[in-house]
Amino acid sequence: MKLKYMKFKSSMMLLIAALFTVNTFAQTAKPTPKRLAKVDGIAAVVGDQIVLESDVDRDFLMSKQQGMKVDDKCDFLNDIMLDKMLVDRAKQDTLIKVTQDEVTRQLNNQIEGWIAQAGGEKQILDYFGFRTMAEMKNETKYIVEDNIYARNKREMVVKGADATPEEVRLFFEKHQGELPDVKDEVSISHIVMFPQVSEENQQKIINQLKEIKKEIEEGASFATKAILYSEDPGSASNGGEYKKVSRGKMVKEFDAVAFNLQEGEISDPFKTDFGYHIIKLEKRRGQELDLRHILITLKPTEEEIKATNSKLDSIRVLINDGKMTFKDAALRFSDDKYTKFNSGNIMNQNSGDDRFEKIALPLPMFTAITALNEGDISQVFEDDFDNRKALRILKLNKFYPEHKINYEDDYYRIQKFAVQDKERTMLMDWVKRQVGDAYVKIGKEYQSCTFPIDWEKKNNK
Repeated sequence: MKLKYMKFKSSMMLLIAALFTVNTFAQTAKPTPKRLAKVDGIAAVVGDQIVLESDVDRDFLMSKQQGMKVDDKCDFLNDIMLDKMLVDRAKQDTLIKVTQDEVTRQLNNQIEGWIAQAGGEKQILDYFGFRTMAEMKNETKYIVEDNIYARNKREMVVKGADATPEEVRLFFEKHQGELPDVKDEVSISHIVMFPQVSEENQQKIINQLKEIKKEIEEGASFATKAILYSEDPGSASNGGEYKKVSRGKMVKEFDAVAFNLQEGEISDPFKTDFGYHIIKLEKRRGQELDLRHILITLKPTEEEIKATNSKLDSIRVLINDGKMTFKDAALRFSDDKYTKFNSGNIMNQNSGDDRFEKIALPLPMFTAITALNEGDISQVFEDDFDNRKALRILKLNKFYPEHKINYEDDYYRIQKFAVQDKERTMLMDWVKRQVGDAYVKIGKEYQSCTFPIDWEKKNNK
């Protein structure tokens, strides 16, 4: 059987190649394009998780559009069921916690990546069949949450998987004809600066939230005010509501306020990295809260953006003149807390190394490095970073031209494929053990499939 390197990914992470290349900075959860969906039937049930017919149709059609040779839908259903088993077991695992903060951040990063690649919000909304971005985010966040659960459980299952140099060599000899060519790649560093919003502008937001709070206390609906004014993509369309919030699910500043409220009480405005909030505690159940909140984000003025642009450009000039190294500048000035201590080097979260396929970079980054040579620094450009308006400069550390994958130049890439192959085996063995005490039901349309896993335990009957 040929190596299915594409299938190492979650079925929710297949490339949306029909429209654009996936943003490699983000784990990719994907809703079903509504024009691909039919009146949904149930393809399978795994524990508490349901696989819809449209889930299978989506992955089947997307793979055909990518040019993959596909004979039937059985493999796609099997992989989605595997994902569902991971989600089902992860939600029962008390060691796995998924916070709403994590879901919101990942959701926003993914959608921003899609928009950057597709060329605008309208293209994304038209493709998936949503009327508004709020509607799309409201539906997609549940897919993102499940994807995080599945990823965390998968990491636990395959923990410790590795491949020795000899195993890598043998893997390459066996599968080299099936491995993909390496496209043009780059390694890059950056310095990020957020415009400083003045105290005066911050006070305007505080005053606005105080007025909203006053109107609610005088009888206005909190839910209506949240729909009208909140800029939280995860809750605004639902009246600002979050249910069953436990400690640690939100950022620490949010927790500190929420868990000190009495039922029915509305907080004063307070600040997090997202902006300013007010919270109303609806219901307390021990260590779980039902609440509503309104978020208004910090929006820098054009003058504040220009001031930050000028400051970052001055830093760029100092680096180019040799008066400061990029490493020192990143440490002193970058607002990206994850890279400033690492010379500004950006790591690819999907591959675990510092290489990015050039054509898959978000459009602002692709444009910024297009004319650069190795060691060059880009002009300052505006970008959305970590859900905030930011100014950035990029340094092109190294360019890797397109080539046939080979053992000498791509050892670590091949090692990753070899480890994925071993992880796949570990994962399949784990699922086979779980099937014994899990409820699994496969729809009639797929009863004739020959799966690598005895999902319905037919051989034990």
